[in-house]
Parts: sequence; C-alpha cells; structure tokens
Amino acid sequence: MDIERLIEEIKLNCNISDAKYWGFFSICGLLMRLRELYRSEHGLMPWESIPREEISRWIEERERLWQSLEDSSLTSLRIDDDIFEPFSVEEINEKLNPHGLVYGGGYGRFNKPSFFLARLRKYEEIYDYHIYHAGEELCRDLLAPSAMLQGRCIFIREEQIKVLLWERLQELRNKRYEDTTGLSLKNYFEDIESTEGLISSVDKLAEQVSEILLYHEIGEAYEDESSEEWLRIIMENKDRSCDFYLRGIKDVLADTSEKGPLKHIIDNHLREHLNIYYLLLDPTRKELMPEFVESYKEFLRSGDWSVIDKARQLSYNKYLEIKREIVKEGKMITLKGLQR
Repeated sequence: MDIERLIEEIKLNCNISDAKYWGFFSICGLLMRLRELYRSEHGLMPWESIPREEISRWIEERERLWQSLEDSSLTSLRIDDDIFEPFSVEEINEKLNPHGLVYGGGYGRFNKPSFFLARLRKYEEIYDYHIYHAGEELCRDLLAPSAMLQGRCIFIREEQIKVLLWERLQELRNKRYEDTTGLSLKNYFEDIESTEGLISSVDKLAEQVSEILLYHEIGEAYEDESSEEWLRIIMENKDRSCDFYLRGIKDVLADTSEKGPLKHIIDNHLREHLNIYYLLLDPTRKELMPEFVESYKEFLRSGDWSVIDKARQLSYNKYLEIKREIVKEGKMITLKGLQR
C-alpha cells in the first residue's frame, strides 16, 4: 500500500474542504484552529511553543493554497487497485485497518466535510458499534473533534483529547484548586518535573476522557428520535446563540440518556470520571444543566450518588420534552423558551 500517496489524497480533500468553509469560523476561532492544524502537521505537542515567524509564513502559504482550491471538488481515494468515494468510511477502513490505520470522513459543524487519517491504536465493538481509537494523526482538516459518530462507527481521537485537556488546564493554571475537580487535576500535574512525566500524566488523564467521550457518542447514537428533522432545524437556524443551544440540547440528551456517560459513571461509582466530566462541561451545557451543577456540589459534600442520578433524569426528561416541542413546531422556538 502506498501510504504516502493516500495521505496526499486525503490531505487534498482536507484542504478543499477548508478552502470552502474557513469563512464560517470567527476570526479568533479560525486562528485557534490554524494554530492547532500547524501543530498537527509539524508534530508538536500542545505544550510546545510555535515559532511566530514560521507559523506566519505557513498561514500565508495556506491561504494561497485555499484560494487555488476554492472551486475544486472532493476527490476519490485510491487504495491498492480500488477506488472509494471519500465518505465510504466502513469500506475504506476494511482496507486500512489490517495495515494499522484508521480513516474518518463525515460532516461536521456548518455541514463542513471533515476527514482524517491516523494510526489505529485500538479497535473494539460496543452495542454493535465499531469503536476506533485513533493515535498519531497523519493528516486532518481544520475541524478536529475529540470524538465523532459516523454511521455505525465511533472515532475517539487521542491527539485531540490531549489538546482539549491542555486547553482546560491552561484555563485553570491561575485559579485556585478550590474543589475536588481541581484537586484531582492537581494530583496529576503538581509534582511533574520532566517532559516524560508530563506526557505520562496527560496520557493517563486522556484515557478517562476517552471513556467519557465514548459513552457520549453511544448515548448520541441511541438518542435518534427525529434525528433527521432535528439536524434539518439546526442547519436552517440562522441565529448563532440559538445554534449553541440546539447543539447543547443534543449533547445534554446524549450525556443524560440511559446509555450515556453520566449513567455509566453513576452505575460504576467512577468519582474521578465525574470530576473530569464536570471539568469538561462547556458554558452552554452548564447553563442548560443547572440541576446537575447543583447536584455535583451536593455530591462533593455528601458523596451521595442518588443526587447525581436524580439530576440526570430531570435534565433528560426536560430536554426530551423541549426537543419534541421544537420538532413538532418544525422550527426553532424562541431563545427564551429554550432557557426556561
């Protein structure tokens, strides 16, 4: 198998997609994604510095490349003597997995085509879903979610999980470790004196995050009631604030469902996982789940798992009703209605 040629073909599709969709990102968001794409293409860890002059030249070159690809169409992939469309994920992985590779291709935010090729670290099956744990990434586009659900395939991207973790740790760097979440992270990182120790600690924490994200994707896979109609409403919505809430509702339903990460954490009394789950909550989900936020604070005092489970069920039932109301109306309800 000509792996180098395959990387070039996949990277071409990544660049074509980026050329057509880079304008959907805010200036700040685009610059952040460009920095992480530069790190990926140059093999830099999240905590390694980026030479300012080098990345400036790289961004200028990438912009010129995008201009040349604006009118291009996605191309097919050749593997041995077979030709595949870029979204034929399962068929492509049947060819690549024996060679220790994993391929992902689908649609992300803004309906942007998104692709990656990585070393396959681990494969497993859960609830008839194919679970791919991707290690070192050989190529990718601007969109790089830590986990992806595509058909019957779930991809866990370890490099992106480490980026996510490092970003959150940077946010906490100048804050006091005032609760169990902070203390649990401090236990991982406070005494590290070497790069090897840092890598080991990030790897250990990333394993727990991988499990949380895996069950989030499983929860999302099983929360498929009116999924096509829900996706249509999200795509047709033009209000940026409402977009965050619509996607947040989707995430909350996945997290709080019977097959989601919170149920898995509660059933197995995974206290450290619960701390990390709370750490990873984005502002939208925190706003949508006030019951959970309060139950977490109570749990820190009492250690009573039932308060977490009660909040989980309350959040699930609340947003399942709201989702059904939105689908019944066939369009976005008011932002005030979402925040009730």
